Amino acid sequence: MRNYTSIPSAFFETVQNMPQSPAYRYRNNNDEKVTITYKKLYDKVNAIAKAFEVKGLAQKHVAIFSENRIEWFVSDMALLALGSADVPRGIDSTSDELNYIIEHSEAQAVLVENKYVFEKIKKHHKDLSLIVLLDSSMHDPENNIYAFDKFEELGEEHLKGDEEFAIKKAAKLTNESTATIIYTSGTTGKPKGVILTHGNILHNVRVLPDIIKLKAGEKLLTILPIWHIYERTISYVTAIIGCFTAITNKRYLKNDFTEEKPDIFISVPAIWVNIYNTVMKNIDRKNAFLKKFLKFIINRSISYIRSVRYQNNLVYLLGDEKREDKKAEYSIGMFDPIFHKMAKKMVYSKIMELTGGKIRLTISGGGALPMYIEDFVEAVGINLVVGWGITETSPVVTLRSPYKNYRGTCGAPIPEVKIEIRDKDGNSCKDGVMGVCWIKGPNIFKEYYKDPELTAQAKIDDFFNSGDLGTYTQEGEIVLTGRAKETIVLLTGENVEPQPIENKAMESSYISQIMLVGQDKASTGAIVVINKENIKYHFDKEKIAYDEKNLASSKEVYKLIREELDRLINYKNGFRPYEAIAKIIITDEEFTIENGLLTQSLKIKRANVTEAYKDKIEALYEKKL
Repeated sequence: MRNYTSIPSAFFETVQNMPQSPAYRYRNNNDEKVTITYKKLYDKVNAIAKAFEVKGLAQKHVAIFSENRIEWFVSDMALLALGSADVPRGIDSTSDELNYIIEHSEAQAVLVENKYVFEKIKKHHKDLSLIVLLDSSMHDPENNIYAFDKFEELGEEHLKGDEEFAIKKAAKLTNESTATIIYTSGTTGKPKGVILTHGNILHNVRVLPDIIKLKAGEKLLTILPIWHIYERTISYVTAIIGCFTAITNKRYLKNDFTEEKPDIFISVPAIWVNIYNTVMKNIDRKNAFLKKFLKFIINRSISYIRSVRYQNNLVYLLGDEKREDKKAEYSIGMFDPIFHKMAKKMVYSKIMELTGGKIRLTISGGGALPMYIEDFVEAVGINLVVGWGITETSPVVTLRSPYKNYRGTCGAPIPEVKIEIRDKDGNSCKDGVMGVCWIKGPNIFKEYYKDPELTAQAKIDDFFNSGDLGTYTQEGEIVLTGRAKETIVLLTGENVEPQPIENKAMESSYISQIMLVGQDKASTGAIVVINKENIKYHFDKEKIAYDEKNLASSKEVYKLIREELDRLINYKNGFRPYEAIAKIIITDEEFTIENGLLTQSLKIKRANVTEAYKDKIEALYEKKL
C-alpha cells in the first residue's frame, strides 16, 4: 500500500475506486439493517464535514462519546478531513470522567450517542458551541443541540453541490497533523491524553493488510468499541482496503454470525472465553456418561492438535531450550486422531455453524489470551491470531502470522517497528530473559496532551517504555508475562507475575474474575469473584446444601474455590511454590466499569481494587497461614 498524507485521503481514494461496493451494514435507530455503499458513506462524510465547518469547528478539538454506530465513523472521518482532533470515549464512563476529558482536552463541541450520555455532560452545555446527538433523539438548534440527521441536512444545504469539499480539505493535511487525542484510563491515576498523528495510525494501515492477506470485498464482523484504538485502527484498515464491515453488538452477535457469515472476526479474549464457558456449561448439563465422554474426547482432541503443532515446528522456544527436550510433552496417542474427528463432529461443528461457517481468521487483541482458549479455538478449526499493542503505539506492535502461527506468543514485531528488551537498569536482556519492552517506530505517539514531563519519562531517545514485561523467542516472536508495575514482590523477595496465574485460574468455571494480591506480604493471595450461576448449578446437581443469600461467604464456596485454585495453580502446571495462592477473599460483587474497578478496555484497575479491598486484604494477612 502506498504512503498517504492523511487517513481521510486514503479512504477517499477507495471511495473513488469502488463507489458502489458495500462498505458497512448496520442497524439504524429503528433496529432495521441498512447497507451503505462507499459512495453513499462518503456523501455523508462530506455533508457532516461541511456542517462542522459551518459551526466553526475546523481544526478544533471535538469529543465523541458513543459506542459503535455508523454515525461515529462518519463524524470521525469528517473531523479528520477538517484537520480537527476528535476526543473519543465510551458511554459507560462516569460523568466525572467524561467531564474531565471535555475540560482537559479543551473540546469545543461534543457528539453524544443519546440522551443518557447528554445528561452526563449537561453541565457543560453552555460552555460548548455544539452538541450533536448521534441517535437524533434531540434537536434544539437555538441552544446549539442538533439531531445528527438534521446536522447532516445543514451540511448538505451549505455544500451547494460541492461533492469534493472533504477531499479538498483533507488534501491539506500531512502525516504530522494531529488525528486524535485518546484518553487512556490505565490502571492508576487520572486519564492521560495520548496524541496520535495521521502518520502514526497510517503506519498500521500500511503494514497490517500484508500480514493477514486482507483483500477488498472480504466481510468483517465487528463488535468491539470503535472509540478504542484497536477497533478504530482496524476500521480504517478495512475501509481503506475496501472491505465490507458488519457492525454488531452483544444482543445480536449470535444472529449476526449466522446471517453475515463473516470471513474475519475482530475480537477480544473475553469473547472466546465466553464461547468456551458456554460450551462447557452445556456439556456439564448432559447426563453423567455423555458429559464424561465429551470432555474426554475434547481433551484428547486438544492433545492431538498440540502434538501436530509440535510436528509442524510451531512450538516456540525460549533461551537455550531445544526442540527435542519438549518431545515428551507432545506425544500423539494411537486413537487421538479418531477422538479429534469425533470432537469435530459432536462439538466443534456446532461452534463453526454458530460463527457462520466461513471464518478464515479471527484477530484477538486488547488483552492476553489464556493458552487453554488458544488450544480450544485451534481444535475447533478457527485460525486465531493474536496481536499486541497499546494506545501509545497506534496500537499494533506485534502480530502473529496466520500462516506461521506460534500459539502462546504475541507474534513478531510488525515492519518498521523495533522492540528492545531491557532490564531495570536499562541494559539489553538476552533472548529468553524477561525484561521491559521498549518500542521504536513510526507508530509511536507524539506526546501526552499538556504533559511534557510525563512524555519525557515515557519516551527516551525515540524509544517508548511500554511497561509490559516480555522476551524474544528463538523464532523472533514476543512472549509477554504482564506489566512491570503489576509485579508483586513478596516479603521473601520473590517476584510474582499475576497474569499467568490469573489466566490459569480463569479456567475454572466457578471463577468469574480474579486479581492477585500480596505486595510486601509473606505469601500470594487473591480476590476471587465467583460465578454464582455455575456454583449454584454445581451444588444443586451434587445435592450440596447452601445459603443462597450468603453464597460468597459460605464454607461450601470457600472449599470449592480452594480446591479449584489448588488444582490449577501448582507445580505440575508449571508454577513455583511461592506462586501458589495461599489466601483468598471471595466476593460475588463483580469488577465493572461502573464501579470503577475496570478500565474502558475491561482491564482490572489494580490500584482501585486494592483500595476498595484494603481492609479485607489487611485482615486476611493478619491471620495465620
